[in-house]
Amino acid sequence: MIMKIKNIFRIELWLFVLICLMVFSAVGQGEELAPDSEYLQKIALGKDILEKNLLQETNIFVPQDEKVVAWFSFSYDSTEKFILRWEWITPQGTLYHRGELEMEAGSYTNYRTWYWIKIKEGYASKLPGEWKIRVYINDIFLGERNFFMVGSL
Repeated sequence: MIMKIKNIFRIELWLFVLICLMVFSAVGQGEELAPDSEYLQKIALGKDILEKNLLQETNIFVPQDEKVVAWFSFSYDSTEKFILRWEWITPQGTLYHRGELEMEAGSYTNYRTWYWIKIKEGYASKLPGEWKIRVYINDIFLGERNFFMVGSL
């Protein structure tokens, strides 16, 4: 009987934590535009990509999810090659991973691109808390988006 009460308490605690995360993250659920960036149209997070579009847009992830996808659209004109960069920041504030993509010179309008990190069976699943993803063109900061990694149940 005591074991059953402990399990019920544990489930109620996790439900409370999940509800709090959903409530507090609902404010940032919509698209986030970089107010100072003339290049960024949208930055969003989700669980997968289909035909260059984000599926299951969310900012809450669990260890059983395959990956976290950071998707953004931008417009940019360049006469030379340039670098798109994604920086994944842990809840402790340290750089977890940096992804880069070299782009050819040209005029890009509403160009959509993405980068992801693995969660399921990966080290990221062991770092619960509030993460950040930052996106750049060369060294121009475009925007930042927060997301939550829920710990194991």
